[in-house]
Amino acid sequence: MKAVIVEDEAQAVMALKQEIQSNCPQLVLCGNASNVEDAYTLIMKERPDLIFLDIQLKKGNGFDLLSKLDNYGFKVIFTTAYSQYALQAIKISALDYLLKPVDSEELVKAVAKAMNSSQDHMQLQLRNFIQNQHLNPLLKKIALQTSKGIFLYELEALVRLEATGNYTTIYLKDDKKLTVAKTMRDFEEMLHSMGFVRIHHSHIINLSHLQSYINKDGGYVIMDNRTTLPVSKRKRAELLALLNNLHKASEN
Repeated sequence: MKAVIVEDEAQAVMALKQEIQSNCPQLVLCGNASNVEDAYTLIMKERPDLIFLDIQLKKGNGFDLLSKLDNYGFKVIFTTAYSQYALQAIKISALDYLLKPVDSEELVKAVAKAMNSSQDHMQLQLRNFIQNQHLNPLLKKIALQTSKGIFLYELEALVRLEATGNYTTIYLKDDKKLTVAKTMRDFEEMLHSMGFVRIHHSHIINLSHLQSYINKDGGYVIMDNRTTLPVSKRKRAELLALLNNLHKASEN
């Protein structure tokens, strides 16, 4: 696979090159660029199979570059220093990322995944990723990868999520459900600022589908599809604080 690096820190470029040369002999590096314009020129010239793309660049960012490339004939692995917003946007589109400084084992895993992934799936994920940058959080779409493929759903369609071992079962408002090979912790990090709250070690709910909280039998919620779910003692204070804030906001 031909690969290019889009990164504006010289030290980070050098470190990533060394990791790739040491651990990923299947990749041929065809160059690197530090800004959107140079990266666009490099990609159009080399037509790489894989791009290592930093999110924050000195002139523009990775989103700007992807917006200029309307036909994604390549795969992308994001590289980023820790940024909750950036990681949340990447995760919600089921894309891969590497935290800097890049870990050798994570690099090998990400490259193997990119090589084995379908180009059609990557196109779908990247388009969803770009569209989500301009949407209200409630209108964003999440890419859910199951054994049958990748499916996009508006966040509003998700009613609740339930832990099933190392998997998560997602219940949709049309009474369908999906099982995804991600943990509840993964989804909690991904959705915590999108109107979702974890009420129990086994349950995350979408507040837009919450009908009521009942303060008896230890506390439980009723969803708008009439499902009842327990609220753990540890999560009760957080849920009540959120509901009180929503109540105050509705009064103003």
